[in-house]
Amino acid sequence: MAFNFSSLLINSNQASLDNMPPVDIDKRSTDKRVIYNKNITRLDRIAGDIYEDETLWKLILWANPDYNCEFDIPDNTTIRIPWPKIDVLDEVTKKIINRKNLG
Repeated sequence: MAFNFSSLLINSNQASLDNMPPVDIDKRSTDKRVIYNKNITRLDRIAGDIYEDETLWKLILWANPDYNCEFDIPDNTTIRIPWPKIDVLDEVTKKIINRKNLG
């Protein structure tokens, strides 16, 4: 089942979504690395291969803050894949909720 980041952002009156805050994902010794090649690689496919969920491509992008979108990543760049998935999802969930509560 896809992880719904937006569900974390529903404001208290349930009428609208708050903006997605920037999420910095901590580096772990367990993180994986992949060589990115824009001619044969896409973040959703990498997420599908590693996380078994293509919708988690945002985690990969957030873990590589030098790039604003997938199209900014140069060929042959080593990108970080935060791992293990359950720990990363827990971290991101806590950070989104914390930012929401602060805002």
